[in-house]
Amino acid sequence: MGTIGIVNITGELDEEYIKLLKQEDYQVISIEPETNINTVSKKIDGVIIFDEEQKNVGETCNLILKIKNASIPFVWTFSREIPEVNRLVYLQLGAIGNFHTECEPEEMRLIIRNTMMSRNNTSTIVEKSEISDVKKADFELLIDNRSVVINGDNEVSLTRLEYQLLDLLFRRERKAVTYEEIHEEIWGQKKPFSRARIANLMFHLRQKMEINPLRPNYIRTVRSKGYMLDLGSSSEK
Repeated sequence: MGTIGIVNITGELDEEYIKLLKQEDYQVISIEPETNINTVSKKIDGVIIFDEEQKNVGETCNLILKIKNASIPFVWTFSREIPEVNRLVYLQLGAIGNFHTECEPEEMRLIIRNTMMSRNNTSTIVEKSEISDVKKADFELLIDNRSVVINGDNEVSLTRLEYQLLDLLFRRERKAVTYEEIHEEIWGQKKPFSRARIANLMFHLRQKMEINPLRPNYIRTVRSKGYMLDLGSSSEK
């Protein structure tokens, strides 16, 4: 089903996690931190960076950048605990998710499997359609169905929170909506402010409505500020 590379910066990823990935028919290989990622990139579909104590944040950041520059589709981080600010930094650099030791092996297996499957489905869609220039897309929110219709015929069902987020961006189309405004609109006083929570919700929304979530056509990230829905843009800046 694919190949997952494991980079152990400090400590080692527990064998139980690796065992379940192998049961999913993934080939799991060990990559030394000093390895030139470009020499192995063609063999790898995703990388898990394991830093047990979060004492090598700089090295983790550099590895994420190298992995993304090598065109490896997916990179996750894994630590015993990951402070919120670190989680957010990793996501901004291109990590697709952050695991910690409270995440059970089965949960990690399912997350990785679903992410890898979404990539395979995306590749099929891209091959069947020429969508390199998406401009002024037909875009309609259906409140009764809690869904969005894209290009007139593709209706995508959303969760309540995903719909709230997209509705907010739609009402402010082509204007940046800050992380603080998103939090206030969706959670208000119910939960403490968390950029990581917002980034996670955005990740799931993009997975549903973008043909390629790694290169979104509709929802742009406004660095250090928030997000913007731009129906007249064909790529994220």
